[in-house]
Amino acid sequence: MNRKEFVDNKIENNIKIRDNKIDDELRIGFDSEKKENTEKKENTEKKENTEKKENTENKKNKISGIAYNIVRVIAFTVAGIAFGYASYELMDSYLDYTAAQEKYSAVDEMFNQIQSTEQTADTSDTAQTASSAEYQGTITKWVWDYDAMLKYNDESKGYIKLDGTRIQYPIVQHSDNDYYLVKGSDKVANGGGAIFMDSRCGGLDARMSVVYGHNMMDGSMFHDLMKFSKEDFCKKNQTFDVYVGHRHYIYHVFSSFRTKADNEDIYKFGFKDDDEFAKWIKKTYDKSNFKYDSKMPGVSDKILICSTCVDNNGNRMVVCMYRGEEVVD
Repeated sequence: MNRKEFVDNKIENNIKIRDNKIDDELRIGFDSEKKENTEKKENTEKKENTEKKENTENKKNKISGIAYNIVRVIAFTVAGIAFGYASYELMDSYLDYTAAQEKYSAVDEMFNQIQSTEQTADTSDTAQTASSAEYQGTITKWVWDYDAMLKYNDESKGYIKLDGTRIQYPIVQHSDNDYYLVKGSDKVANGGGAIFMDSRCGGLDARMSVVYGHNMMDGSMFHDLMKFSKEDFCKKNQTFDVYVGHRHYIYHVFSSFRTKADNEDIYKFGFKDDDEFAKWIKKTYDKSNFKYDSKMPGVSDKILICSTCVDNNGNRMVVCMYRGEEVVD
C-alpha cells in the first residue's frame, strides 16, 4: 500500500468513527428525549389522575355535606313536628283533665249545705266573774242528696268517698261498660271517664259489685287506689264512705292486691251457692298484701271491689271492702 492509499484509508476510518460517534450521540440524545417525554407524560397523567381523584373526593364530600344537611333539616323538622304534636297532646290532655275535675268539683259542691249553729261562749275574764253569752254562726256541711244526683244523671247508683284523697265521685252504671270509660258522670265525653259499676252487677245491694275508675296521671279518679300497695297508707285508710241510693254506709277494707284484668277467679259475676261465694271470699281475703283490722266477711255481707289499671299490660289494682254500719246523717 502506497502512502496515498494509507492516508485515504485513515481518513475514511476517521470519517466512519466520527459518523458512528455522531450516530451514538444522536441515539443517546433521542433516547434521553424520549425518556424525558415519557416521564413528563407519566407525571402529567399522574397529576391529572391526582387532580381528578381530588375533584371526585371533593365532589363526594360536597354531596355528602349536602345530604347531611338535608337529613339534618328533615330530622329537625320531624323532631319539631313530633315535639309540637306531643305538646299539643299534653296540653289537650291537661285541659281535658282540668275541665273534668271542674265538673266533678261542681258535683261535689252540689251537696254542700250551709247550716246554722248555736254555741255558748265563755266571756269571763276570771273564774270568779264568769258569765256566758250565746252566739249564732254557720258551717258548711256535705249532705248526700240522692234525688239531686238522679236529676244530674238518671244512671246514678250512689257515691264513694275516701277521706284525705281525691276519691269522691258519683257511682254510675250503664248497660255498656265502655260507655263511661270515655264519658264523665254528666254523660259528656272526657278522657277521665267516670267511676262506674260493671254492667253485669245487680247494683250496690248485690252480694258482690265491681266498680271501675281510671288511674289518671293527674291523680284524679281511682289513682289513689294505687297507694294501697303501701303498708303505711293501708294502716291509715281502712274504711270508705259509700252512699247507696238514699243510704250512707261505712265500708271496711279487708283485702288489697294486684291481679290481671282477665282473672275470672277475682272478677266473678254470679255464684251458684253460698259455698262457692265463701270460697271466693276466702281466696280474695288471702291474696291481700296487707293484714287489715277488719274481719274476713261472710256470705251474708255485701262486698264491693274498687278496681283500676296499673299499666297497659292488663295489670289491675283492686281494693276489696264489705258493707258495715249504716250512718244516719
